[in-house]
Amino acid sequence: MYFVGVMSGTSCDGIDVALVDFRTGINTVATSFLAYPEAVQSQLQQIISLQPLTIAELSALDAKLGQLYAESINQLLKQQNMAKDAVQAIGLHGQTIYHDPDGQLANTWQLGSAAKVAQQTGINTVANFRQMDVAFGGQGAPLAPAFHQQVFGHINNPIVVLNLGGIANITVIDGDEIFGFDTGPANCLMDEWVKKHQGLKYDDNGHWAKQGQVNKQLLADMLSEPYFNQPYPKSTGRELFNLDWLFSHELVAKLDVVDVQRTLLQFTVESIATGLKQAHKNITEMIVCGGGSHNQYLMATFSDVLGITVKSSRDYGVNPDYVEATLMAWLAKQHLQNTKLDLTQITGVRKPLVYGISYRP
Repeated sequence: MYFVGVMSGTSCDGIDVALVDFRTGINTVATSFLAYPEAVQSQLQQIISLQPLTIAELSALDAKLGQLYAESINQLLKQQNMAKDAVQAIGLHGQTIYHDPDGQLANTWQLGSAAKVAQQTGINTVANFRQMDVAFGGQGAPLAPAFHQQVFGHINNPIVVLNLGGIANITVIDGDEIFGFDTGPANCLMDEWVKKHQGLKYDDNGHWAKQGQVNKQLLADMLSEPYFNQPYPKSTGRELFNLDWLFSHELVAKLDVVDVQRTLLQFTVESIATGLKQAHKNITEMIVCGGGSHNQYLMATFSDVLGITVKSSRDYGVNPDYVEATLMAWLAKQHLQNTKLDLTQITGVRKPLVYGISYRP
């Protein structure tokens, strides 16, 4: 009952891999991270910011990502002395390059050749988890809430599980009721701003942001974005929240850059607080996972603004960096068991579905 989950999220920093044993619950045996080569990361950021690539470049990038995914999987299995025939399947998310479930022709697109992964690992690879959900009227995201219920559902309800990747999403668990949605930016704007002005991949522990001041007018302007008042189910991505969007607020160009960074951190917190208000639940505890959970200043600001207990998923024995990779392994298991997942109250999909497409080598 070993499965491998592979996740590369909206931060576009690299590949998370988790080896998971489902024989007695959900046991993440081993994990690894492979940073994207600079050229690959640059191309992905170019696509996500809606700058054109040629068809040839796009096709080559799809194959290159498949190769990188396979390398990261093979490397982890070798490190664990795990025979490939002991692994039932790989759950492969792929790299989202465009997500538009509300468009006239609703669509979502993830790169990373699952066929190449299956061929180079020799393991059944399950991928394309989001497309059928979108085709049947769903948002295609978030997929995590059903998994969060498996992992955290035993804790006193109601609780919120908050994932802080490039984009933030919440899962609300209240007894048998479960729902979730994307609240808006988590790290994506802060990461892009610190890279632009400090040459860093991220603001470690919010050190730079801590030196700035919140500009209340810019914060209010950003929070006026219509997305935040849309009812859920809803999802978003870097198609909306990017540097072009940020610079559409004229005040940005007039402020000290460190004050913009501090305001972006506050914006992340306040937009998530808005999402929690939409949930209409008396939440007393929030469990945080994802890369943003390591930002101590961000976590402290959550506690100050929300007035609730904020804990890392690590406090419950779950590595915050690999929750979504473990989710992908779990989704692959559900696919092999032909289990229909009911995400109607989460993504808005019209009916329960078997998620994913299997690529058998």
